[in-house]
Order: sequence, then structure tokens, then C-alpha cells
Amino acid sequence: MKKRTNTLQPNALWTLPSAGMLLCLTIAPLVLLLIFSFMNRNLFAGQPWPGWTIGNITRIFQNAAFWKLLWKSLGIAAIVTVICIIAAYPAAWAIAKVVKPKNRNLLMMVVILPFFTSQLLLIYSMMNLIETGGLLLTLLDAIGIHNAESIMYTNKATILILTYEFLPYMILCLYSSMEGINDNLIHASLILGASKAKTFTNIVFPMSVPGLLSGILLVFVPVAGTFAEPNLVGGNGGMMVGSMINIQYKDNLNMGYGAVMACILLIVLCVIMAIVSYAAKRAQIHIGGEVE
Repeated sequence: MKKRTNTLQPNALWTLPSAGMLLCLTIAPLVLLLIFSFMNRNLFAGQPWPGWTIGNITRIFQNAAFWKLLWKSLGIAAIVTVICIIAAYPAAWAIAKVVKPKNRNLLMMVVILPFFTSQLLLIYSMMNLIETGGLLLTLLDAIGIHNAESIMYTNKATILILTYEFLPYMILCLYSSMEGINDNLIHASLILGASKAKTFTNIVFPMSVPGLLSGILLVFVPVAGTFAEPNLVGGNGGMMVGSMINIQYKDNLNMGYGAVMACILLIVLCVIMAIVSYAAKRAQIHIGGEVE
């Protein structure tokens, strides 16, 4: 009997560059973030070599402002995610199943068009629409709706701009799942007497759960940690937890304290995403779909 040798297969060698990038761009930064959490000074501010402390961790649990902003950020992220889901489902379904195949590429190009533009440019363009004297209020005034108030520098403006920015991610994720749904399943369900709502809950939703979970991940997580949009359009009360973390790094030069905040945000997001994933898969099983 020949002994099996532990050698890398030729195809496995092709995964090494990707594995190396994953290690350098994902795992290594997380490890550094954890290490920075125990530092008592900034490593890159020309200060002496930092020492080690657990004071950053004990201090964060006494910071009521951080926890308040954390729950606020999670709430705004949940609102944006729900709006994106509601808006993306019909849009993704229309592109995947309603429009003619020759027009799908054009519509997908329209969806991803914002990706070709700078994020700041998207923010400023939306600000020009909703600010006082902007295009939207001017149009409302022209059609007879006078004295309409601008939502600039409010949490509503932050939610609007974040929805505008992240809606394409949700559409793309749902589209990728819905495109793979066999049309014969839909037709069979309707022919056998199921309503459109029943067809959606029993066929479309279970088969679109993988795309839905990907969309939630790509929307909820970055929205919860964002800081550019709240700083620009949120006004005095628009700060989110990402803004506080940015201040610790950029203004206060307190790397350790900012790293602790980032770690707690990361842990909370991981727990929430695990709960959402479990709930979605349980719903998928309950309805009758298969878990991939």
C-alpha cells in the first residue's frame, strides 16, 4: 500500500495569493486592532513607545455617550437596511424576471452607476437636492407646495443619503439570487392556484435568502460604522458611533481608546449578524426552503 504524501495540489497553489491577501487585509488588521486596545498611548504620534493597560476597556463601560451613540447607530443601520430591503425586492425581481433579457445589462448598469462616482460626490450631490434653495425644494415650490422645510442637518437626511448609497448593494445581492430561480417553479405555483403573495413567501423568499443575508451584511455593517455622512448632513445631533471612533483616532490621538470602541462595535455587529442569519435560515426551513 502506498503512503499518501501531504503535498499541495497544483490547483491549491492558485489559492495562496488570495489566502495571503485575506491574511494581510482582514485577519492582520483585526489582530492589530486588538493589540492597540491595550496601548496607553498613540503609536504613530511621535510619542514614546506605549505601555500596556486595561484602562481603556474599563473606561469604555463608564462612557454613557458611547453606548448611546452605539444604539443610535444600530437603530439607523436597521432603518436603512429595512428601507433597502423593501425597495430592492421589487427592483431586483423586475430586473431578474420581468424585463427582457436584452435590457437587463442596461438596467444593471444604471444600478451600479453610483459605484463609478466618489462617495463624497454622491453625498454632496444629494445635499444639493435637499438643502434649502436646492433643486427639490425649488421644484416643490414651483408646483405650489410652498414653505416646505429642508431635512438637511437632521437624522432624516443621514438616513436618506445612506439609503441612496447602499441601495444598489441590496439590489445586486437579491438580483444574484432571484436570477437563479427557475421560472417553471413560479409558473407552476401560479397555475396550481397559489396567489402571488403565497408564491413569494413559499418560493421566492426562501430561494432569495442567501442574497438577502449578503445584502444585509453589505448594508447594515458599513452603515452602523459610518461617520462621513453624519458629520456632513447630520447636524449637531447627527453624530454616530463611527464619528466618535474617528475623533479618537484623528483629533484626540487616543489610539487605544478608539481601538476599544471599534472592537466593541465589531463584536456587537457580529452578534447581530449571527442572530439575523439564524433567524433567516429558521424562517427558510419553516417555509419549506432548503438551507444552502
